[in-house]
Amino acid sequence: MKRILVVDDEPAIVSLLSTILREKGWDVTGATSGTDGIDKLERGGYDVILTDLSMPGDSGIALLRAAKEIHPDVEVILMTGYATTDTAIEAMRGGAFHYLVKPLKNEEVVHLVEKAYSQRQLIRENRFLKAEIRGDYQIQSVVGDSEAVVRLIASLQGISNAEEPVLLAGERGTGRSFFARFIHFNGPRSGGLFVPVYCAGVPEARLAAELFGHPPAAGERNTPSRPGRMDLANHGTLYLADLGEAGRGILERVEQHIAAKAVPAAAAAGDAAPDIRLVASTAVPVEELARQGSVPAGLLRALEAGTVRIPPLRERSEDVPLLLHHFLEESNRERKKSLRGFTSAALSILEPYEWPGNVRELRDLVGAIAARKKQGTMVDASDIPPEILYRRLRKKNAPV
Repeated sequence: MKRILVVDDEPAIVSLLSTILREKGWDVTGATSGTDGIDKLERGGYDVILTDLSMPGDSGIALLRAAKEIHPDVEVILMTGYATTDTAIEAMRGGAFHYLVKPLKNEEVVHLVEKAYSQRQLIRENRFLKAEIRGDYQIQSVVGDSEAVVRLIASLQGISNAEEPVLLAGERGTGRSFFARFIHFNGPRSGGLFVPVYCAGVPEARLAAELFGHPPAAGERNTPSRPGRMDLANHGTLYLADLGEAGRGILERVEQHIAAKAVPAAAAAGDAAPDIRLVASTAVPVEELARQGSVPAGLLRALEAGTVRIPPLRERSEDVPLLLHHFLEESNRERKKSLRGFTSAALSILEPYEWPGNVRELRDLVGAIAARKKQGTMVDASDIPPEILYRRLRKKNAPV
């Protein structure tokens, strides 16, 4: 469960916040002083800390400093009844995620706590990815030695060290998300966050809030703006998957950011513009995006120089045997099995297959077959699903 420590010297506030957050699925621990909060922090781990600023004994700032020493990746939100510029600066310098001004609004508390948790998860995910970069996101991790893969690697090497926007054009299942991470972790922004945003099927208003956050409501000058994923990607990479499905209004704001090097109007006045590199992907051909008008022409022009086409698997069929054995070895490790490979009969069916779902379909097929096979056996033609045999037969008998 998501774990949060709530600290305030008013027990009624601790009780109210605990009730609200438990209803949202949080595992809540309460404390009624900064000293008690530090003691609980030393005895357990938390994802988020929500603490009052002014308390007898150890203050919220003291708790913030202790939290960053004990668990550096915990996110801390400070609550205060009298926000000033000085307290805000001190909080942010100490590593606070944000601060809330009392009287508190329930929805605002929940939203900011969830945002803090999302940032912590992103940081943890990126830390894990950085630890795996040597094995997972270097050139040797791209499976295949076909001419198409060699050209792809050369293109990726050419753009990884640049700062310009990138558009990865490829069919679904070709590994667009993998190559987006490849660009980030082999480029100058690898020390920042890789922040993915998946646009397909998300309503435009919700996607806009996720990307740009929420400004303070009218007349609420002391209420902090709610950060979006664009803010989280500061000094890192923002990955927009399925760019053409984001909605033109959102993409015009992204275009504004790229063109003017400034935050779109959703950010609070005076906030620093996030310094991000945009990596986007599309399964729709670029020419079709231009014809549809779903992506602003200026944004397409900005992405044009950094467009990389990811070839479908049918254009590099000589890589199929390598991929089959790669994913079988991966499945063996995950399932602690020792399957010995593919028979010639199985390979004769799988190698010429066109793989409409690309590498993802191949990986999923190998995983499904491996899950059913007994230790020490080989994948044979009888293990291949009949729909693959049917598709091959239908194509073979199709009129020329």
